Amino acid sequence: MKDSDSYPPRLTKVVLDVLKTHIPSLIEFSNEISKVEGVSKVEAELVEVDAETDSIKLVIEGEGIDYEELEKTIKRLGAAIHSIDQVVVEKVKKR
Repeated sequence: MKDSDSYPPRLTKVVLDVLKTHIPSLIEFSNEISKVEGVSKVEAELVEVDAETDSIKLVIEGEGIDYEELEKTIKRLGAAIHSIDQVVVEKVKKR
């Protein structure tokens, strides 16, 4: 397959270690993340609870996830990305 036979690479999965405040709840937080362009699935797992914060593992999947918008949304919700633990980028062959 030549590069001209495929679409540009797209981010289809990203796994993040995120530190967030207790509010919004994990459900509200996940719902807001699901509104990001290209996101079709959000999995949020509570890893650790502190007096002020929650550490969560966030698995985000979709077709062409807008990572910049994802970062902005996470910050807007009062959270911080500690690390990017996994990334999947795909080039889909043109039909």
